[in-house]
Amino acid sequence: MHKKYKALIETIKAYDKVAVCLSGGSSSALVALAAVEALGKEKVEAITASTPFFTGEELLSCKELCKRLDVRLHISSASILTNPYVVSNGPERCYYCKKCMMDAINREAIGMGVDAILDGTCYQTDPDSNNERVLGEFGIKCPLVGSEITKEDVRDILDELSMSYYSKPENACLATRISTGEPITLKKLRIVRAAENYIKSLGYAVVRVRIRDLDGRIEVGKEEVEELMEQQDEIISEMKELGFRNVSIDPEGYRRTPATCL
Repeated sequence: MHKKYKALIETIKAYDKVAVCLSGGSSSALVALAAVEALGKEKVEAITASTPFFTGEELLSCKELCKRLDVRLHISSASILTNPYVVSNGPERCYYCKKCMMDAINREAIGMGVDAILDGTCYQTDPDSNNERVLGEFGIKCPLVGSEITKEDVRDILDELSMSYYSKPENACLATRISTGEPITLKKLRIVRAAENYIKSLGYAVVRVRIRDLDGRIEVGKEEVEELMEQQDEIISEMKELGFRNVSIDPEGYRRTPATCL
């Protein structure tokens, strides 16, 4: 057994019953796996926040994991688009977004009889201050941080556990597709989600559709840009049908922006 995974299990054994915040990503999946191993499935609840900022893949992944672990999944609705600090899309959007979701999860956990809510934040030398601030406000525990488990460790441990299916790349929330300072609307989120799902259906693994006003810019993996260019007439036509005004393809390909939210 990986020594850090063993330390993670020992950390979680300090609790009697826990709720795990699931994001659909690999880190929170590892926390759920360790919690079941440490406490047994009867002592583990899973919670995920449902928001219009998610692509839809996250919830499917959460449901698949909970079915495999035989753990009950609670879905809490976070009213993110009613928060003016989130909708205005200013520099502290991530903090207010995370706070809305953690508030929804915290309210969902009331009455479950848990003595801790566990988050999937990984250990890093330069932690996200917004994330730390929100988790501290709600008293949410980060067992991966306590066990010094990095994102690379998560992948290694999941491989060792033959659970590499859950070793997925980060999927930044849809709000990151909208230029900072431009108001976030449900319409923009919906057409971005629809456009990305359409392009993924054509076989592209990594897809981001950035939006400013109603102008869209497509990013795919750098090695797939040439192929996308060959299909651009069809794709641009489809995206205009979805509601985009102008559409371009980024010749440099996908450039990572920080994942956020859960």
